[in-house]
Amino acid sequence: MPPEPPEPPEPPEPDAPALRPEPLPGEGFERGMRRIGLYAGPIAAALAYWASRGGKAPAELPALMALAVVWWMTEALPAAVVSLVVACGTVLTGVATAKVAFGAFGYPLLFLFVGSFFIAEAMKAHGLGERLAATMTSVARTRRGLLAAVAVGAFALSLLMSNSASTAIILPVVIPIAVASGDRRFGAALILSVAWGASVGGIGTPVGTPPNLIGLGELRRRGLDLDFLHWMAVGVPLGLIMLAGMIAVLWALLGVRQDSLPEAPAARRRPWSTGERSVVIAVALAMIGWLLPTFLTLLAPDTAATHWVKEHLREEVVAVLAGCSLFVLPGGRAGGAPRPALTWPEAVRIDWGVIMLFAGGVLLGDLARTTGLSAQWGRALVDATGASSTWSVTALVTGVSILLSEATSNTATATLMVPIAADLAIAAHGAPFPAVLGATLGSSFGFMLPISTGPNAMAYSTGRVTVGQMVKAGVVFDVVGFVVIVGGLRVLCPLLGLA
Repeated sequence: MPPEPPEPPEPPEPDAPALRPEPLPGEGFERGMRRIGLYAGPIAAALAYWASRGGKAPAELPALMALAVVWWMTEALPAAVVSLVVACGTVLTGVATAKVAFGAFGYPLLFLFVGSFFIAEAMKAHGLGERLAATMTSVARTRRGLLAAVAVGAFALSLLMSNSASTAIILPVVIPIAVASGDRRFGAALILSVAWGASVGGIGTPVGTPPNLIGLGELRRRGLDLDFLHWMAVGVPLGLIMLAGMIAVLWALLGVRQDSLPEAPAARRRPWSTGERSVVIAVALAMIGWLLPTFLTLLAPDTAATHWVKEHLREEVVAVLAGCSLFVLPGGRAGGAPRPALTWPEAVRIDWGVIMLFAGGVLLGDLARTTGLSAQWGRALVDATGASSTWSVTALVTGVSILLSEATSNTATATLMVPIAADLAIAAHGAPFPAVLGATLGSSFGFMLPISTGPNAMAYSTGRVTVGQMVKAGVVFDVVGFVVIVGGLRVLCPLLGLA
């Protein structure tokens, strides 16, 4: 009997449609802005070139600055790529030599970020940031207390690492609490307290946010140095006042009531790991190194040791040595074998893009100063506004920086405004310290829009905060920030001998 013919194979089932991830809130808007910015950048560059012809500074420089600011503002290209394009552009147009253009990427203060980022990466690798965040949230008993504790935690972490890194550590701890509360306004306030607390904490130390290093670099180029402790003497008091104002604004405008929180199950306590202890040692080494020159100056100002420390133990050297110590300090065991507190594969995960972005800002700021462009713009701004004293100039550049930071990144704003602030103060026969600090701190105070800062963007991407809520509270907080910066500098700078 012949074998039965095989049954025809069943037709293949059609492929299931690929599951597409839910778009993040505002993703379509951001994509449109990038597309527009890609073409708006060259148009802005052409207009800036045309408007700057006939001036003392080469017209190509304002054109390149306009291109960079528009592309940074709209994120048409990655920020680091924009910096590289601008560096190439300065060489191609003859504004700078290749040595000058690419030498900015080896600027010493960049390595302050490298060392600090190593420490921040080790904190994440060993869970030290999560431990600190969880500790802060565990002490609260009411909604207002929780919001305040979260804001203080973000503020404290941002003193030692970038505001974006601080936000990234604390947000995952806070989001489940915001969702479980069932109150969207309280959830929005809680999320914003993380982002804004980190931004405010970033002004407290030179390593908190890139604009701080731009301000320090501008002062150094003009022969004016501000050490770590003196920066903290200005930044920490202003930051604490802003922190209190931020908490009050969120309580009032988003209706955070003094309700008790439900009892949460006790979290399992884990013992301190070897890696966490090593990170604490590295942070302690960095803080000692950063504060040592100031203490030696106070205790033994004329000794050889003090002069050597002030000359050689620079902030960037301390940061790199503290960061590199993590490759030697123990980090426990991985797969049965001992490992250091930081491995090279972990170290290369730091945000090199921020470092390159800062280098692009340094390059443009240097060229604006050496070509006389910032002095030219400063004189024009003095003539247009009538600002003629240290404090009127400080108020002017602080206000302009806050407004610009709403539409551009804080680094782009500082890159543009800090050199102008210094030349503006000199043109008005005022002290440059308050003006430079006003422009630097104002650059970090964009609270109204998701595009203003990295922490704002992360807060908005959670889907728990609307643009309306951010604008409503942010515009009030911007006004508070202007008053605190100008008023605080008016009090602190004379006390510290900076005005």
